[in-house]
Amino acid sequence: MSFDGRANFADENMDSVRAAVENPFGENDWWTKFDDPFQGLATCHEIVQAIDSGEPENYMCSLPVHMDGSCNGLQHYAALGRDRGGGKAVNLCVADKPQDVYIGEEGEMILLMNTLSNHALNAALNIYLGVMNKVIRRVALDADDMIKFDENSNDLTKGEKELLKKVKSARLVNGLIDRGVVKRTVMTSVYGVTYIGAKNQIGEKIEEKLEEKGCDIDEIEPEIHMACGYLAKLTMEVMGQQFKGARQTMNWLTQCARLIAAQGQPVSFISPIGVPVVQPYRQRRSYTVVTLLQNISLTNDSDVLPLHRQRQVSAFPPNYVHSLDSSHMLLTAIEMEKRGLQFSAVHDSYWTHPCDVEEMNSVLRESFIELYNRPLLEELKNTWELRYPSIAFPDIPAQGDLDLNDVRSAPYFFQ
Repeated sequence: MSFDGRANFADENMDSVRAAVENPFGENDWWTKFDDPFQGLATCHEIVQAIDSGEPENYMCSLPVHMDGSCNGLQHYAALGRDRGGGKAVNLCVADKPQDVYIGEEGEMILLMNTLSNHALNAALNIYLGVMNKVIRRVALDADDMIKFDENSNDLTKGEKELLKKVKSARLVNGLIDRGVVKRTVMTSVYGVTYIGAKNQIGEKIEEKLEEKGCDIDEIEPEIHMACGYLAKLTMEVMGQQFKGARQTMNWLTQCARLIAAQGQPVSFISPIGVPVVQPYRQRRSYTVVTLLQNISLTNDSDVLPLHRQRQVSAFPPNYVHSLDSSHMLLTAIEMEKRGLQFSAVHDSYWTHPCDVEEMNSVLRESFIELYNRPLLEELKNTWELRYPSIAFPDIPAQGDLDLNDVRSAPYFFQ
Protein backbone atom coordinates (compact mmCIF):
# COMPACT_ATOMS: atom_id res chain seq x y z
CA MET A 1 0.00 0.00 0.00
CA SER A 2 1.31 3.45 -0.92
CA PHE A 3 1.97 6.10 1.73
CA ASP A 4 -1.11 8.02 0.54
CA GLY A 5 -3.12 4.80 0.82
CA ARG A 6 -1.94 4.32 4.39
CA ALA A 7 -2.94 7.87 5.32
CA ASN A 8 -6.36 7.36 3.70
CA PHE A 9 -6.76 4.09 5.63
CA ALA A 10 -6.23 5.95 8.91
CA ASP A 11 -8.71 8.69 7.94
CA GLU A 12 -11.35 6.20 6.83
CA ASN A 13 -11.04 4.23 10.06
CA MET A 14 -10.81 7.13 12.51
CA ASP A 15 -14.07 6.13 14.22
CA SER A 16 -12.61 2.67 14.87
CA VAL A 17 -9.37 4.24 16.10
CA ARG A 18 -11.31 6.27 18.67
CA ALA A 19 -13.44 3.27 19.64
CA ALA A 20 -10.28 1.24 20.31
CA VAL A 21 -9.06 3.95 22.70
CA GLU A 22 -12.36 4.67 24.45
CA ASN A 23 -13.56 1.08 24.85
CA PRO A 24 -10.96 -1.43 23.60
CA PHE A 25 -13.02 -4.47 24.64
CA GLY A 26 -16.34 -3.13 23.43
CA GLU A 27 -18.33 -4.16 20.37
CA ASN A 28 -15.79 -2.66 17.97
CA ASP A 29 -12.85 -5.05 18.35
CA TRP A 30 -11.24 -3.77 15.14
CA TRP A 31 -7.76 -3.48 16.68
CA THR A 32 -7.66 -7.12 17.86
CA LYS A 33 -7.40 -8.30 14.25
CA PHE A 34 -4.06 -6.55 13.64
CA ASP A 35 -0.93 -8.67 13.16
CA ASP A 36 0.44 -6.99 16.31
CA PRO A 37 -2.70 -5.95 18.21
CA PHE A 38 -1.09 -4.14 21.14
CA GLN A 39 1.29 -2.20 18.91
CA GLY A 40 -1.77 -1.14 16.93
CA LEU A 41 -3.65 -0.18 20.10
CA ALA A 42 -0.69 1.91 21.30
CA THR A 43 -0.67 3.71 17.95
CA CYS A 44 -4.40 4.39 18.22
CA HIS A 45 -3.83 6.03 21.63
CA GLU A 46 -1.07 8.27 20.24
CA ILE A 47 -3.13 9.31 17.21
CA VAL A 48 -6.15 10.26 19.34
CA GLN A 49 -4.04 12.11 21.90
CA ALA A 50 -2.18 14.02 19.18
CA ILE A 51 -5.40 15.11 17.48
CA ASP A 52 -7.16 16.00 20.75
CA SER A 53 -4.18 18.09 21.90
CA GLY A 54 -5.25 20.76 19.39
CA GLU A 55 -1.68 21.04 18.08
CA PRO A 56 -0.76 17.62 16.61
CA GLU A 57 2.48 18.99 15.15
CA ASN A 58 3.66 19.96 18.66
CA TYR A 59 2.41 16.87 20.48
CA MET A 60 5.14 15.04 22.43
CA CYS A 61 4.73 11.50 21.06
CA SER A 62 6.10 8.60 23.13
CA LEU A 63 5.87 6.05 20.33
CA PRO A 64 8.91 5.48 18.06
CA VAL A 65 8.31 5.12 14.34
CA HIS A 66 10.22 2.37 12.58
CA MET A 67 11.14 2.07 8.91
CA ASP A 68 11.91 -1.43 7.63
CA GLY A 69 13.96 -2.61 4.67
CA SER A 70 12.17 -4.45 1.85
CA CYS A 71 13.55 -7.99 1.87
CA ASN A 72 16.81 -6.42 3.05
CA GLY A 73 19.16 -9.28 2.17
CA LEU A 74 18.09 -9.06 -1.47
CA GLN A 75 18.50 -5.28 -1.36
CA HIS A 76 22.16 -5.75 -0.42
CA TYR A 77 22.72 -8.40 -3.10
CA ALA A 78 21.08 -6.20 -5.74
CA ALA A 79 23.29 -3.27 -4.77
CA LEU A 80 26.44 -5.44 -4.75
CA GLY A 81 25.79 -6.66 -8.29
CA ARG A 82 24.10 -3.47 -9.54
CA ASP A 83 21.16 -5.73 -10.49
CA ARG A 84 18.47 -3.41 -11.88
CA GLY A 85 15.76 -6.06 -12.17
CA GLY A 86 16.39 -7.33 -8.66
CA GLY A 87 16.73 -3.79 -7.34
CA LYS A 88 13.36 -2.82 -8.79
CA ALA A 89 11.71 -5.82 -7.13
CA VAL A 90 13.03 -4.81 -3.68
CA ASN A 91 12.34 -1.06 -3.94
CA LEU A 92 15.80 0.29 -4.75
CA CYS A 93 14.25 2.23 -7.64
CA VAL A 94 11.68 5.02 -7.85
CA ALA A 95 8.08 3.72 -7.87
CA ASP A 96 4.59 5.08 -7.22
CA LYS A 97 3.82 2.27 -4.80
CA PRO A 98 5.85 -0.41 -3.02
CA GLN A 99 6.93 -3.43 -4.99
CA ASP A 100 6.30 -6.85 -3.46
CA VAL A 101 9.00 -9.37 -4.35
CA TYR A 102 6.73 -12.20 -3.23
CA ILE A 103 3.76 -11.44 -5.51
CA GLY A 104 4.99 -8.85 -8.05
CA GLU A 105 3.07 -5.98 -9.57
CA GLU A 106 -0.47 -7.06 -10.52
CA GLY A 107 -1.27 -3.79 -12.29
CA GLU A 108 1.83 -4.03 -14.47
CA MET A 109 0.99 -7.64 -15.32
CA ILE A 110 -2.51 -6.68 -16.49
CA LEU A 111 -1.12 -3.82 -18.57
CA LEU A 112 1.44 -6.12 -20.17
CA MET A 113 -1.13 -8.79 -20.98
CA ASN A 114 -3.34 -6.23 -22.71
CA THR A 115 -0.65 -4.54 -24.77
CA LEU A 116 2.17 -6.93 -25.69
CA SER A 117 2.55 -9.67 -28.24
CA ASN A 118 2.97 -13.23 -26.97
CA HIS A 119 6.74 -13.17 -27.53
CA ALA A 120 7.17 -9.79 -25.84
CA LEU A 121 4.78 -10.79 -23.09
CA ASN A 122 6.79 -13.88 -22.18
CA ALA A 123 9.96 -11.79 -22.00
CA ALA A 124 8.30 -9.11 -19.90
CA LEU A 125 6.67 -11.60 -17.55
CA ASN A 126 10.13 -12.76 -16.52
CA ILE A 127 10.75 -9.26 -15.20
CA TYR A 128 7.41 -8.27 -13.71
CA LEU A 129 5.99 -11.49 -12.31
CA GLY A 130 6.76 -11.84 -8.62
CA VAL A 131 8.01 -15.10 -7.20
CA MET A 132 4.57 -16.20 -6.02
CA ASN A 133 2.88 -15.55 -9.36
CA LYS A 134 5.68 -17.24 -11.26
CA VAL A 135 5.43 -20.30 -9.03
CA ILE A 136 1.63 -20.37 -9.40
CA ARG A 137 1.96 -20.14 -13.18
CA ARG A 138 4.52 -22.95 -13.35
CA VAL A 139 2.52 -25.21 -11.01
CA ALA A 140 -0.65 -24.66 -13.06
CA LEU A 141 1.18 -25.60 -16.26
CA ASP A 142 2.62 -28.74 -14.65
CA ALA A 143 -0.78 -29.70 -13.23
CA ASP A 144 -2.33 -29.49 -16.71
CA ASP A 145 0.35 -31.74 -18.19
CA MET A 146 -1.18 -34.81 -19.78
CA ILE A 147 -0.02 -38.28 -18.74
CA LYS A 148 0.17 -40.21 -22.01
CA PHE A 149 1.23 -43.53 -20.51
CA ASP A 150 -0.12 -46.03 -18.03
CA GLU A 151 0.93 -44.60 -14.68
CA ASN A 152 0.36 -47.99 -13.00
CA SER A 153 2.77 -49.78 -15.31
CA ASN A 154 5.77 -51.53 -13.76
CA ASP A 155 7.95 -50.69 -16.78
CA LEU A 156 8.05 -46.90 -16.54
CA THR A 157 11.25 -45.22 -17.70
CA LYS A 158 13.15 -42.84 -15.43
CA GLY A 159 11.80 -39.87 -17.38
CA GLU A 160 8.22 -41.14 -17.09
CA LYS A 161 8.59 -41.61 -13.34
CA GLU A 162 9.93 -38.07 -12.92
CA LEU A 163 7.09 -36.65 -15.03
CA LEU A 164 4.53 -38.58 -13.01
CA LYS A 165 5.96 -37.27 -9.72
CA LYS A 166 5.95 -33.70 -11.03
CA VAL A 167 2.37 -33.83 -12.29
CA LYS A 168 1.01 -35.48 -9.14
CA SER A 169 2.83 -32.98 -6.95
CA ALA A 170 1.59 -30.03 -8.99
CA ARG A 171 -2.00 -31.25 -8.85
CA LEU A 172 -1.83 -31.63 -5.07
CA VAL A 173 -0.59 -28.07 -4.41
CA ASN A 174 -2.30 -26.30 -7.32
CA GLY A 175 -4.55 -23.61 -5.89
CA LEU A 176 -2.88 -23.65 -2.46
CA ILE A 177 -0.01 -21.27 -3.18
CA ASP A 178 -0.15 -17.77 -1.78
CA ARG A 179 2.29 -15.17 -0.45
CA GLY A 180 2.70 -16.99 2.85
CA VAL A 181 3.78 -20.24 1.18
CA VAL A 182 6.78 -18.70 -0.59
CA LYS A 183 7.63 -15.79 1.74
CA ARG A 184 9.98 -17.54 4.19
CA THR A 185 11.89 -19.29 1.41
CA VAL A 186 12.31 -16.01 -0.50
CA MET A 187 13.47 -14.19 2.64
CA THR A 188 15.95 -16.89 3.66
CA SER A 189 17.24 -17.70 0.17
CA VAL A 190 19.89 -14.98 0.44
CA TYR A 191 20.90 -16.28 3.86
CA GLY A 192 21.79 -19.73 2.58
CA VAL A 193 18.57 -21.69 3.04
CA THR A 194 19.07 -25.25 1.81
CA TYR A 195 16.69 -27.35 -0.24
CA ILE A 196 15.74 -29.26 2.94
CA GLY A 197 15.13 -26.02 4.81
CA ALA A 198 12.96 -24.62 2.02
CA LYS A 199 11.05 -27.89 1.82
CA ASN A 200 10.28 -27.78 5.56
CA GLN A 201 9.23 -24.12 5.42
CA ILE A 202 6.86 -24.73 2.54
CA GLY A 203 5.63 -27.99 4.06
CA GLU A 204 4.33 -26.23 7.18
CA LYS A 205 2.13 -23.92 5.12
CA ILE A 206 0.94 -26.58 2.68
CA GLU A 207 -0.10 -28.90 5.50
CA GLU A 208 -2.09 -26.07 7.11
CA LYS A 209 -3.94 -25.44 3.85
CA LEU A 210 -4.63 -29.13 3.23
CA GLU A 211 -6.01 -29.48 6.77
CA GLU A 212 -8.30 -26.51 6.11
CA LYS A 213 -9.61 -28.41 3.07
CA GLY A 214 -10.38 -31.38 5.28
CA CYS A 215 -7.58 -33.64 4.03
CA ASP A 216 -6.16 -36.38 6.26
CA ILE A 217 -2.53 -35.26 6.54
CA ASP A 218 -1.30 -38.57 7.94
CA GLU A 219 -2.92 -40.58 5.16
CA ILE A 220 -1.33 -38.60 2.33
CA GLU A 221 1.97 -37.81 4.11
CA PRO A 222 4.17 -39.37 1.36
CA GLU A 223 2.38 -37.33 -1.32
CA ILE A 224 2.76 -34.13 0.72
CA HIS A 225 6.46 -34.86 1.26
CA MET A 226 6.98 -35.30 -2.49
CA ALA A 227 4.89 -32.23 -3.40
CA CYS A 228 6.72 -29.95 -0.97
CA GLY A 229 10.06 -31.08 -2.39
CA TYR A 230 8.78 -30.27 -5.87
CA LEU A 231 7.54 -26.85 -4.72
CA ALA A 232 10.77 -26.02 -2.85
CA LYS A 233 12.86 -26.84 -5.91
CA LEU A 234 10.58 -24.78 -8.13
CA THR A 235 10.58 -21.77 -5.78
CA MET A 236 14.38 -21.74 -5.54
CA GLU A 237 14.63 -22.07 -9.32
CA VAL A 238 12.31 -19.08 -9.79
CA MET A 239 14.34 -17.10 -7.25
CA GLY A 240 17.50 -17.79 -9.25
CA GLN A 241 15.80 -16.50 -12.41
CA GLN A 242 14.26 -13.45 -10.71
CA PHE A 243 17.53 -12.38 -9.06
CA LYS A 244 20.25 -13.42 -11.49
CA GLY A 245 22.65 -10.79 -10.18
CA ALA A 246 22.17 -11.96 -6.60
CA ARG A 247 22.64 -15.58 -7.63
CA GLN A 248 25.86 -14.78 -9.52
CA THR A 249 27.28 -12.91 -6.53
CA MET A 250 26.24 -15.67 -4.13
CA ASN A 251 27.85 -18.30 -6.37
CA TRP A 252 31.08 -16.29 -6.51
CA LEU A 253 31.20 -15.95 -2.72
CA THR A 254 30.56 -19.68 -2.38
CA GLN A 255 33.30 -20.60 -4.88
CA CYS A 256 35.83 -18.44 -3.07
CA ALA A 257 34.88 -19.87 0.33
CA ARG A 258 35.24 -23.40 -1.05
CA LEU A 259 38.77 -22.65 -2.29
CA ILE A 260 39.78 -21.28 1.11
CA ALA A 261 38.25 -24.16 3.08
CA ALA A 262 39.88 -26.69 0.74
CA GLN A 263 43.27 -25.50 2.04
CA GLY A 264 42.24 -26.21 5.62
CA GLN A 265 41.86 -22.51 6.42
CA PRO A 266 38.82 -20.88 8.07
CA VAL A 267 37.16 -18.27 5.88
CA SER A 268 38.03 -14.81 7.17
CA PHE A 269 37.39 -11.29 5.94
CA ILE A 270 37.23 -7.66 7.07
CA SER A 271 33.80 -6.05 7.13
CA PRO A 272 33.26 -2.70 5.37
CA ILE A 273 33.53 -0.87 8.71
CA GLY A 274 36.84 -2.58 9.54
CA VAL A 275 35.74 -5.42 11.81
CA PRO A 276 37.88 -8.56 11.30
CA VAL A 277 35.80 -11.75 11.01
CA VAL A 278 36.96 -15.37 11.26
CA GLN A 279 34.32 -18.07 10.82
CA PRO A 280 34.48 -20.42 13.83
CA TYR A 281 32.96 -23.57 12.31
CA ARG A 282 34.90 -26.68 13.29
CA GLN A 283 34.10 -30.34 13.83
CA ARG A 284 33.05 -30.30 17.44
CA ARG A 285 33.85 -33.33 19.56
CA SER A 286 31.40 -34.50 22.21
CA TYR A 287 32.38 -36.62 25.18
CA THR A 288 30.67 -37.85 28.32
CA VAL A 289 31.80 -37.39 31.92
CA VAL A 290 30.43 -40.14 34.14
CA THR A 291 29.78 -39.27 37.78
CA LEU A 292 28.12 -41.14 40.65
CA LEU A 293 24.96 -39.06 40.20
CA GLN A 294 24.66 -38.59 36.45
CA ASN A 295 26.30 -38.53 33.05
CA ILE A 296 27.23 -35.12 31.69
CA SER A 297 27.76 -34.51 27.96
CA LEU A 298 30.32 -31.85 27.09
CA THR A 299 31.40 -30.43 23.76
CA ASN A 300 34.91 -29.41 22.81
CA ASP A 301 34.90 -26.51 20.33
CA SER A 302 38.60 -25.68 20.46
CA ASP A 303 40.23 -23.81 17.58
CA VAL A 304 42.66 -26.71 17.10
CA LEU A 305 39.86 -29.06 15.94
CA PRO A 306 39.57 -29.84 12.20
CA LEU A 307 37.55 -27.43 10.09
CA HIS A 308 33.94 -28.14 9.28
CA ARG A 309 34.47 -27.43 5.59
CA GLN A 310 30.85 -27.70 4.52
CA ARG A 311 29.70 -25.16 7.10
CA GLN A 312 32.63 -22.87 6.30
CA VAL A 313 31.39 -22.76 2.71
CA SER A 314 27.61 -22.67 3.17
CA ALA A 315 27.69 -20.10 5.97
CA PHE A 316 29.92 -17.56 4.27
CA PRO A 317 27.48 -15.84 1.83
CA PRO A 318 24.86 -15.15 4.55
CA ASN A 319 27.57 -14.11 7.03
CA TYR A 320 29.04 -11.67 4.51
CA VAL A 321 25.63 -10.17 3.73
CA HIS A 322 24.95 -9.81 7.46
CA SER A 323 28.22 -7.89 7.72
CA LEU A 324 26.91 -5.55 5.01
CA ASP A 325 23.54 -4.90 6.61
CA SER A 326 25.18 -4.37 10.02
CA SER A 327 27.65 -1.95 8.41
CA HIS A 328 24.77 0.00 6.89
CA MET A 329 23.04 0.11 10.28
CA LEU A 330 26.17 1.37 12.07
CA LEU A 331 26.93 4.00 9.42
CA THR A 332 23.36 5.24 9.86
CA ALA A 333 23.68 5.20 13.66
CA ILE A 334 26.95 7.17 13.57
CA GLU A 335 25.46 9.86 11.33
CA MET A 336 22.29 10.07 13.46
CA GLU A 337 24.51 10.54 16.52
CA LYS A 338 26.45 13.32 14.78
CA ARG A 339 23.17 15.11 14.11
CA GLY A 340 22.02 14.72 17.70
CA LEU A 341 19.07 12.52 16.76
CA GLN A 342 17.73 9.54 18.68
CA PHE A 343 18.14 6.21 16.90
CA SER A 344 17.53 2.56 17.61
CA ALA A 345 17.57 -0.46 15.33
CA VAL A 346 17.00 -4.19 15.13
CA HIS A 347 18.61 -5.68 12.02
CA ASP A 348 16.91 -3.78 9.15
CA SER A 349 14.27 -2.01 11.25
CA TYR A 350 15.35 1.56 12.06
CA TRP A 351 13.52 3.61 14.72
CA THR A 352 13.36 7.26 15.71
CA HIS A 353 10.86 9.87 16.90
CA PRO A 354 8.04 10.80 14.46
CA CYS A 355 9.40 14.33 13.98
CA ASP A 356 12.77 12.93 12.85
CA VAL A 357 11.61 10.17 10.50
CA GLU A 358 12.10 12.27 7.38
CA GLU A 359 15.68 13.10 8.33
CA MET A 360 16.40 9.47 9.29
CA ASN A 361 15.11 8.38 5.88
CA SER A 362 17.58 10.73 4.24
CA VAL A 363 20.45 9.52 6.46
CA LEU A 364 19.86 5.81 5.87
CA ARG A 365 19.71 6.33 2.10
CA GLU A 366 22.90 8.38 2.00
CA SER A 367 24.62 5.77 4.20
CA PHE A 368 23.54 2.98 1.85
CA ILE A 369 24.79 4.85 -1.22
CA GLU A 370 28.07 5.67 0.56
CA LEU A 371 28.54 1.99 1.45
CA TYR A 372 27.91 0.67 -2.05
CA ASN A 373 29.85 3.34 -3.89
CA ARG A 374 32.85 1.42 -2.59
CA PRO A 375 34.10 -1.54 -4.68
CA LEU A 376 33.24 -4.00 -1.91
CA LEU A 377 33.82 -7.22 -3.82
CA GLU A 378 37.14 -5.93 -5.14
CA GLU A 379 38.18 -5.02 -1.59
CA LEU A 380 37.18 -8.48 -0.39
CA LYS A 381 39.13 -10.21 -3.15
CA ASN A 382 42.21 -8.05 -2.55
CA THR A 383 42.32 -8.91 1.16
CA TRP A 384 41.95 -12.61 0.33
CA GLU A 385 44.77 -12.49 -2.22
CA LEU A 386 47.02 -11.05 0.46
CA ARG A 387 45.93 -13.55 3.11
CA TYR A 388 45.81 -16.62 0.84
CA PRO A 389 48.48 -15.93 -1.82
CA SER A 390 48.51 -19.52 -3.12
CA ILE A 391 44.84 -19.43 -4.16
CA ALA A 392 43.76 -18.26 -7.63
CA PHE A 393 40.36 -16.67 -6.97
CA PRO A 394 37.80 -16.48 -9.82
CA ASP A 395 36.97 -13.17 -11.46
CA ILE A 396 34.31 -11.01 -9.83
CA PRO A 397 30.93 -11.29 -11.64
CA ALA A 398 30.11 -8.55 -14.13
CA GLN A 399 27.88 -5.83 -12.70
CA GLY A 400 24.54 -4.65 -14.03
CA ASP A 401 23.36 -1.11 -14.70
CA LEU A 402 21.50 -0.25 -11.48
CA ASP A 403 22.07 3.42 -10.61
CA LEU A 404 22.65 3.61 -6.86
CA ASN A 405 21.60 7.26 -6.88
CA ASP A 406 18.04 6.05 -7.54
CA VAL A 407 17.96 4.91 -3.91
CA ARG A 408 18.02 8.54 -2.84
CA SER A 409 14.60 9.08 -4.43
CA ALA A 410 13.15 5.60 -3.90
CA PRO A 411 10.30 6.22 -1.42
CA TYR A 412 9.79 2.57 -0.45
CA PHE A 413 13.43 1.55 0.01
CA PHE A 414 12.74 1.55 3.76
CA GLN A 415 9.06 1.91 4.65
